[in-house]
Amino acid sequence: MKHCNVPIHQSLFEWADFQSATFNFNQPFSLRLLEGEILQARTVVRLLPKRRMVVFGQWQGKPVVAKLFFDAHHAKRHCEADAKGMKNLHERKIPAPKLYYQGASEDRRVHVLIFEKIEHAESAQTVWENRRNFESILPQASAMLVEIAMQHVVGVLQQDLHFNNFLIKDKIVYTLDGGQVALFPYLLPKKESMDNLALFLAQFGVGNETYQRQLFLDYAKLRGWIVKKEDVSELFLLIKRINEKRWKKFSKKILRNSSGFLRIKTWRALTILDRRYQSEEMLQLLADPEAAFQSPDRHMLKDGRSSTVIKVTVSGRALVIKRYNLKNKRHWLRRCLRPTRAANVWRLAHKLALFCIQTAEPVAFIEKSYFGLRSVSYYVTEYVSGMQVNDYIAAHQSEEAKLTDMVYHVTALLKSLAKIEMTHGDLKASNILLNHQALPVLIDLDGAMEHYSLFGLHQAWQKEIARFLKNFKADSFIMKKFQETLYSR
Repeated sequence: MKHCNVPIHQSLFEWADFQSATFNFNQPFSLRLLEGEILQARTVVRLLPKRRMVVFGQWQGKPVVAKLFFDAHHAKRHCEADAKGMKNLHERKIPAPKLYYQGASEDRRVHVLIFEKIEHAESAQTVWENRRNFESILPQASAMLVEIAMQHVVGVLQQDLHFNNFLIKDKIVYTLDGGQVALFPYLLPKKESMDNLALFLAQFGVGNETYQRQLFLDYAKLRGWIVKKEDVSELFLLIKRINEKRWKKFSKKILRNSSGFLRIKTWRALTILDRRYQSEEMLQLLADPEAAFQSPDRHMLKDGRSSTVIKVTVSGRALVIKRYNLKNKRHWLRRCLRPTRAANVWRLAHKLALFCIQTAEPVAFIEKSYFGLRSVSYYVTEYVSGMQVNDYIAAHQSEEAKLTDMVYHVTALLKSLAKIEMTHGDLKASNILLNHQALPVLIDLDGAMEHYSLFGLHQAWQKEIARFLKNFKADSFIMKKFQETLYSR
């Protein structure tokens, strides 16, 4: 058996080490393979504790991506399923990273797949997150669509279809996950194709229906389908159902310990933090949020009876903290058994973000409690730098094109909100900011509501828009523009 030396400063990991790794684990390590060779892991890309890990590293002098499976009962089965799926992709000429190695660790308890690392490529998720607008990523979206159509033609179905499973380089789209690949003996039937295509198009959120429709028509052309009006209606019905399932699943994830969120529960408080913002300074803030309100460095934005809002800087980031005050004992008794306002806003802000509706980025929330009875709560977001709608109008009075664009984008945001069956509840002009790209960002979601009937949504929408239009009574041009766009189909 060939044995290789373990690099200096890298721990030699065994199964127990993987089992103890938590979500925030990210350190270099080495793993001795069954043949005696060493896999050097340098960066942890993804970790599901006690189940599997994806790492960037080096093996036989080559940069590689390794998938490590260490589930106590199913590691071998999951590894074999992933390897089989990738081999099936290769056999059907689907672009996918080469599988260099399939085997296990020296103790046979960690099952290993080693793939080529495709350099200078971007994940589709990164492309989507960095978009300026849909037009800017249309070439990549079209390339992914063509790849999906080709997969369907050769009988390949990706059951777990999302942006993180695609890598894009030089107009070539690589499929990364073989674990959820199903095969059909011939080309995919229309029903399965429509379901899978809707799953892909749902990732683009709401407000992009024009592009989703065009991508569908492009797909249908590639498949040689004759598209009927009913097909388009069916597609958007499928997307709506998928989005409902996505939100139901995601609304649970944002409240538990996961790869994306840190949950800290004590007898005195519940705290949830987006892990992207995790730092020592942030954890200190969350442990004692009142200290930030007493700090001389804080900037007071609002000091009201029902809430207090400050701006602070944490780990180099400008953040806003909103404390929901309790006016008196009677107010506390009314609220102590209900979800806190911070928890409600956290949940709804994530719903907007999931469906690509611009709002202040949710960072964390805290709810204090005494013997299970909820008390004061805090909500933390990124600070949004921008102009209020009325200020923007005043600054661009003589620039009709800019004002028309602003009206269009604000209207699109409000219509997108209705598409996910929500209303804002307090639609003052000051609650819509225009960012550095002159795109609207919705803030202050305290009064936001989900509606569970079309009648309720319609009534609330009419009331909300009437309230919104009152902001522009003194400006007939803007009022007319908003009326034309808000009530047009």
